[in-house]
Amino acid sequence: MRLGVRCSSGGTKPPCAVRGQRRAGPPSERAPMKKAAGAGEVTGIGISLWVPFVSGFVAESSSDDAHESKARIRTTSLTRIDKPSGSARSSVMSFARSLGLLVLLLASSVQAAPRFATVFSDHMVIQRDRGIKVWGFGARTGDKLYVRFAITTVPCKIESTGRWSARLPAAKASSTGRRLELLNGDEVVDAAGDVLVGEVWLAAGQSNMGFTVNAMKRGLPDAEDWISTAEYPAIRMRRVNDPVLMNRKAGAIDLMVGSWVPISPESVGRMSAVASVCARVMHERLNVPIGVIDVSWGGKPIEPFIPREAFSSPLMRKIVELSDSDQLEDLRKLRGGVFVRNPQGRPGAIFNARMAPITEFGVRGFLWYQAESNCGRSEDPRDYRFKMTALADGWRGRWRQADLPLYYVQLPSFPTATGWIRMREEQRLAQSIPHSGMVVTIDVPGEGIHPPDKISVGRRLARLALGKTYGMDVTNSVGPRYAGHRVVGGEVRVSFTNANGLMVGHKPGVLSARETSGALDWFELADGQGNWHDATARIEGMEVIVSSPLVTNPMAVRYACDVEPQGFNLYNAAGLPASPFCSDLGLLAWEDHGAK
Repeated sequence: MRLGVRCSSGGTKPPCAVRGQRRAGPPSERAPMKKAAGAGEVTGIGISLWVPFVSGFVAESSSDDAHESKARIRTTSLTRIDKPSGSARSSVMSFARSLGLLVLLLASSVQAAPRFATVFSDHMVIQRDRGIKVWGFGARTGDKLYVRFAITTVPCKIESTGRWSARLPAAKASSTGRRLELLNGDEVVDAAGDVLVGEVWLAAGQSNMGFTVNAMKRGLPDAEDWISTAEYPAIRMRRVNDPVLMNRKAGAIDLMVGSWVPISPESVGRMSAVASVCARVMHERLNVPIGVIDVSWGGKPIEPFIPREAFSSPLMRKIVELSDSDQLEDLRKLRGGVFVRNPQGRPGAIFNARMAPITEFGVRGFLWYQAESNCGRSEDPRDYRFKMTALADGWRGRWRQADLPLYYVQLPSFPTATGWIRMREEQRLAQSIPHSGMVVTIDVPGEGIHPPDKISVGRRLARLALGKTYGMDVTNSVGPRYAGHRVVGGEVRVSFTNANGLMVGHKPGVLSARETSGALDWFELADGQGNWHDATARIEGMEVIVSSPLVTNPMAVRYACDVEPQGFNLYNAAGLPASPFCSDLGLLAWEDHGAK
């Protein structure tokens, strides 16, 4: 066991302010405190426990999919964590009792002090123009707690559990670093320095969201320049790596460790490429600080990111029922089911570990890049759009704001991944979720499951947010989207939204697409028997006219519905690609290759 000394920045290092130092004068007039190098404290909640010798508990890092995993605590079997038997159960229970006793002894031997929740630490960004909820732990009988930020001091409400909270008034955006302080009477007992006010986004998903700038650099030459110019002290990233241990069905009270990190050429390499690029573009356009909390977890399906109470539809309730009863094979075979490979894949598990502790922290919205682990081998992509609805409803419910935007990334092309074809259509249909938007990446080049060009993806996410949330360049934020079609004289006339300046285009590297000569490609028509045939297509104004000599009475039309369509080339004048689509979902076949 290793004991971690906890500080307000969330890491195992000296604290940013000496707890218990007394100052003269009322709370609103005291001078800033100086940091005392080398000082620290251990609190009951701040103890970091690593138990690598306990089989059955899994705590994986942010890049923990099959390609990038580095487990901190490994497991030998899924059943051990869920249902130990015989001597194994007895050993685990005995160890748990011993560990609990040790923690109690440690806690009783250390003078606890009120503190901020771990998310409140040095270099943080607070959401502007909204009331600021601040909370923490360790309050004791007789404590008189106050929170001070800038020139405002407010009293705290203290609960019997020791949890305390306060609400500061909304603040305007500011790039001036200020202190957030917790006072107990005349004493400052915790503090976070260099706090900015701006826009805060929460980024989630699996390994393509967690894909770091360093990983991008290995496959994308343009990343070198991106890194060397990444001097943005007003952009701060907060990585959450908390593991799923015993809180699979219940939310954690607080995050374990972590810190906010300003973007610089030295720090950006360890950050999410998509999220950091998106933040940089938004910062350059909005000219306010940007904060991003990254809770992504590689190799995980959507289910563990959804709050358990949001599993309310018949399909979602069945998923929870089968998971909770350990009928994992039946769950995998269920239409729209999920392949649970480990405890982190259980419904709500990642939400409970990484998101539940911060649902009172103000955010502007959510960025989502996931779906690979819901449409691979032995993974059924059908009905994913309903899971997306549950995700949006669940997050908005927990943050208590029904209009929080959810902007997500449609899967790119990937050779042999036939499930991705159906998944892209499920994602397209999920655009019916209110206050949502989708970024198309079918034209982003790159081999493997992790295309290295995350610059294009991040830029498109930022354009979407700037248009839909901030009202900037609205007409240039989204590519063409299928709106409907009609059959006229054997031809199919396809209409689109966001169709200003439809063009045949080509995307050179990380740049936006440019108009080129040539014909549209990858349009197909279905005949009366539901068989698909290649078709020719041409642009007429804001429509695309599709025809085939083999199909005289078209039944349906589709575009770019292939594993890896080469020559994908329908764009609008903004240089943004059209989404793949199929006008009849029943004719978009899906086969479970993992069942063979």
